[in-house]
Amino acid sequence: MPEIPEATSLELYRKMTEIRLFEKRALRPVHAEPGQGDDAPGYGQQRPFAAGVSQAMRDDDYMFVTYRGHNHVLARGTPMTQVMAELLGRENGLMHGKGGSMHLLDTSRGILGAYAIIGAQLVIANGSAWSALYRGTGQVTVCFLGDGATNIGAFHEALNLAAVWQLPVVFICENNQYMEYTPIGSVTAVARPAADRAASYGLDPVVVDGNDVEAVYEVAQAALGRARDGGGPALIEALTYRHGGHSARRPGQLPARHRG
Repeated sequence: MPEIPEATSLELYRKMTEIRLFEKRALRPVHAEPGQGDDAPGYGQQRPFAAGVSQAMRDDDYMFVTYRGHNHVLARGTPMTQVMAELLGRENGLMHGKGGSMHLLDTSRGILGAYAIIGAQLVIANGSAWSALYRGTGQVTVCFLGDGATNIGAFHEALNLAAVWQLPVVFICENNQYMEYTPIGSVTAVARPAADRAASYGLDPVVVDGNDVEAVYEVAQAALGRARDGGGPALIEALTYRHGGHSARRPGQLPARHRG
């Protein structure tokens, strides 16, 4: 890969810094008082994924995210005010306060939803990719999933159909090594839950250091370019680690020094 331009590296750093500061601020009301909702923080992960992948995307590309996805929405350019308002259940939020942290949507930036049902977004992402292929727009769909979704039937159905139809879709597995509270290795027959299954669908087993934003950017850029040129889908497993609990109100939550 050619060297990443300095301006791009600075933009990646800017996005990660903004996301980090936003998340620290977003957790304050959750920890301060009961009844202020919940949040699925991404300390130790998410920022390189969100910044690196969004930087590689075209403005009119589509993105699907999990319920731990507000960082991705911010990286695509959605204003902080609208995201924060949604997390707090305010009328001026993205979904007028009705979706909260788990259901973020911004169609103006190609964000076609955050999904709380594990794996639900994969088959829907195929639909948006097929639409772009049918219309000949050159748009690519990016679909994020957690490591736990690799053991869901929809994962295998979506990968198989995407490969058969050569859809312009890039699936990115954020392997933080835990399915809520269960280590992914304890319930999965292969060491790499996404990459080791890629060959079953004729795809390359791509693995990247998910905490290296430039590496994520380069891998995403290559996969998006190939999909845009008619090369079909890709499956990327990004290795990372979640430095806190499953959510802000669950056991093993973030230590006090990270609560802003």
